Amino acid sequence: MVTHPPGSTPWRSIDVCFTKLSESTPFVGTEKAGIAILSIRPHEEQQYHQLSPKDLKFPSAYDFTLSCLSKADHEKESVARFIIPTSLGYIVRSDILPLRMLGCPLVTSVVSFSAPLQFYDRKPDDIDGLRRLHDVFSSSVGAMLCQSAHLTRVDALPSPPTALDLELRNRLSFPWLSTETPRRRTLAIVDGGISGPDNGGTGGSIYMAAAALGIDMIVFDSPDHWVNGPRYSHFRKATVPLECPLDPDPGFVGHIVDAVRSYDGPLDGILTFRDHYKPFIARAAVELSMPTYSVEGYDIATDKFKTSVHEGHQAYHASSADEASAIVHQNNLEFPLIIKPTNGFLSEGVFRIENQPQLRLCVGNINTERHGKEFVIEKYCEGPEVDANLVLCDGQVLFFEVSDDFPKTGDVNGSEGSRVQSFIELANVLPSKLPDHEIDILRSSLRDSLLRMGFRDGFYHLEARVENSSMEYRATDGVVDLVERSAPANGPPSAWLIEVNPRPPGIQAAEAVRHTYGVDYFGLALLFALQDGTRVKQLSYPFAQGPQYHCEMVFIPVEKGGVYESGDVCADLFERRPDLAECVSGSFCFLRKGQLVTDPSKGVNSWVAYFNVFSRKSRVDVLLISEAIRQNVRFSIV
Repeated sequence: MVTHPPGSTPWRSIDVCFTKLSESTPFVGTEKAGIAILSIRPHEEQQYHQLSPKDLKFPSAYDFTLSCLSKADHEKESVARFIIPTSLGYIVRSDILPLRMLGCPLVTSVVSFSAPLQFYDRKPDDIDGLRRLHDVFSSSVGAMLCQSAHLTRVDALPSPPTALDLELRNRLSFPWLSTETPRRRTLAIVDGGISGPDNGGTGGSIYMAAAALGIDMIVFDSPDHWVNGPRYSHFRKATVPLECPLDPDPGFVGHIVDAVRSYDGPLDGILTFRDHYKPFIARAAVELSMPTYSVEGYDIATDKFKTSVHEGHQAYHASSADEASAIVHQNNLEFPLIIKPTNGFLSEGVFRIENQPQLRLCVGNINTERHGKEFVIEKYCEGPEVDANLVLCDGQVLFFEVSDDFPKTGDVNGSEGSRVQSFIELANVLPSKLPDHEIDILRSSLRDSLLRMGFRDGFYHLEARVENSSMEYRATDGVVDLVERSAPANGPPSAWLIEVNPRPPGIQAAEAVRHTYGVDYFGLALLFALQDGTRVKQLSYPFAQGPQYHCEMVFIPVEKGGVYESGDVCADLFERRPDLAECVSGSFCFLRKGQLVTDPSKGVNSWVAYFNVFSRKSRVDVLLISEAIRQNVRFSIV
């Protein structure tokens, strides 16, 4: 069955039915066992042949076969659908089928049979002649085990498309093969990743995307970094020692250059996922004649004061409470104001200021050891806040996604019952509920801001507000959400840029988007470092029908310091409430029993856990499920 629109990769699917023929012998699948397989073509004389692991190119193929047989043993029948491209080309990334089938309710598992950069050369007529199962495996990019045999067919066409047919068209209607001959590339990564998979960090996502894209990673970091341990040796090709300080001085550029030149091997590019390292990496890349983007742009984007000034905001910077008070007085600044560290992160040291005494108090609560002494003073914009992720290529927006960043405890409409007034994230919901014309304003304005900074390419995670929005947050029937504002706005809506992060968002948001839209931000960031615009364009296609569901990122914040006495709050919740577990696409508990937790009053923000919650019904439904999760999470800090 051919199922693709013009301009996308042509492919066909083959359905293989596994049927239990006898009840006399229970099925026991092992990796050493041979499997007797019938002819896969219906209505032909039955022909048995033996299938063993060595007949299949990938171990995952044999394991997948065992899964199909096991399902058939329990349910009398199971159906696997294989996807076979029918044009010449190299696969854009080896895990493209599992990536695009994330969250599909019609399949129980999805497996890739592709190698990175693999070339496919099957023609439609060749597929009609496939008779042996291992030929189907070798020709396929991957396969999926269907949730129900009734969702697919093994009978002759034509017949109406099934739900799975339609879902595959939605997810695979883009060019995922390329006629350009690729080569394996090598990237230098400075700072191997703040935290790895065991700690809920982005590290695993970075290196798994690199493997699927055919990119070798050379880690430039301290030898005792988590990625340099034996457990993660498959993530890296080599390690080069480089001290990566929290607050590097200008000499860091020279250290990077020396370390790169000490590596005895080819390098095609260099990157980092730390915001404040970006200017250093860009300058090192220039000196090393490696690909990079605007050095001046990174200087602006990674300095919140320079960003505000560049946007035309009335912004000031200070390094003490006395200096800040004098600035407010001399310039007749009106409250409320926002103060935030010039080089801050995790929303630490961000405060909404209502008066002079509060200004002095909050300046004293900035953790200068983590963020330095300098901070920004500017007006507080009361409009709805958003997180916007933007893929920019040749000055054009390839993909733009906006999530509603719900009010924090420090906002003017934040929770009054919270112990700590801060700007740590509590909830993000996607897709946004803002009207289309305000989304368009954000897209156009944020793109223009990046262009003015000197960026024409790259991945950018931006935080912004819509000033004079037609929407506001209000509780209706106990549910807080965006609704039409009760009083007219003071003017037309406009985008108020808060900050620019020239890298993907945290693991929570990146995973939410991977599931909701089918786009992997970490893979795109790696390709930008290689200036591989062709694959960037291919992998920036969302699902043809848009987001597959409503999603809320639920953050459980730490509200007091002490000793964490609980276990994994996610596992505990799912055991007590399996009905809620069914609505969660991803979660992680950041704390371990006995761990010492810093009090937020010390200027350190952190979360106990997060949950990515989804609903195929409605936005209201996902908000209600998320609130049920908040109410049912149990933990103790004493």
